[in-house]
Amino acid sequence: MDPIKILKRSWHILWQYRALWIFGLILALTAGSSSGGNSNSNVQSDSFDYQKSSPMPDNIVDFFTQAGEEIEESILESVPPSIPIQEEWTGVMWTIIGFVLLMLVVGFGFTILRYVSETAVLRMVDEYEATDTKMSVRQGFRIGWSRTSWRLFLIDFLVSLPILLLLTALFVTGISVYAAYNTNPSFVADTTIFGIIIIAVLAIIGVVIIGIFLSLLRNFFWRVCALENVGVMESLRRGFSMVRQNWKSVGLMWLIMIGLGIAWAIVGMIAFFILIPVMILTAAVAAVIVSIPGLMFAGIFSLFLHGWLPWIMAGVFVLPLFVTLAFSPLTLLTAWQQIFTSSVWTLTYRELVALPVLIEDEVPQLAKE
Repeated sequence: MDPIKILKRSWHILWQYRALWIFGLILALTAGSSSGGNSNSNVQSDSFDYQKSSPMPDNIVDFFTQAGEEIEESILESVPPSIPIQEEWTGVMWTIIGFVLLMLVVGFGFTILRYVSETAVLRMVDEYEATDTKMSVRQGFRIGWSRTSWRLFLIDFLVSLPILLLLTALFVTGISVYAAYNTNPSFVADTTIFGIIIIAVLAIIGVVIIGIFLSLLRNFFWRVCALENVGVMESLRRGFSMVRQNWKSVGLMWLIMIGLGIAWAIVGMIAFFILIPVMILTAAVAAVIVSIPGLMFAGIFSLFLHGWLPWIMAGVFVLPLFVTLAFSPLTLLTAWQQIFTSSVWTLTYRELVALPVLIEDEVPQLAKE
């Protein structure tokens, strides 16, 4: 396997096969970008007093009741006095619930689009390599909307399941230790807490390592499923067997992709500052576009909310659309990265599949010589 040849060919596919860009944009919006936040707390070392902390609830019903009361109290305290939110708490809560339900519906739709796009990109690149035929966006959606998309989702779920179980175990352990310490501090010794922290750190490192390994395997699970049109368990078996038999080639390509990922992160940070003038323009355009649905939402919310609340709630509803449009230049860069990465692993898969055939063809020729 020639990694340089694969990288060059993937780069050629990225720029010559423009129909893939649409699916790359979908992947960038649904799976390619990650969001994170930083929380800063200025808490003095002596600000926590165990004797003043609220006791643990006796049952699960009291726990959620108490949690809801504390959340409501914190929200009311954080809102400026000029906004009469306490008098219209019911309307605000129903608006928040509506926003959450809307995000769940959008998330469900994005999930479907993601796996349809994943299937389309895999099959479009494979067909282009096999027959040098470029499909249209419509044809891509046609081959992506299939049972294979559902199988890719199941494979993704099974690959993520061990990590979810480990994280759940860590969370449950942490809650149990906290509950025990909050109930009876003398029961939980400091050495026990220190040991649990060490185990938790080691477990987190293990989760990261397992996640990286399973993410590598998933590239081959997906391609076996989409390109060979087999079931979930067969894809897992054949994909793992392929990686095990060609672990040197797979490992080499994995290291190369890690290096390219680091380089891409550096380029992305530089591109962010270069594209600031462009994003200012796209943010202005996004503000004009979202103003129409924003006014509609504000008009609806004004039927049961007053003051600044309808405008605040309308801003919350249109904020995701505004962010998506404002940062669309960065989304396009992420789309290109998605297509290039997917093409690299698809071509790697094709090379590994063809490798035994090439070896069998070379043996008779060597025997003649």
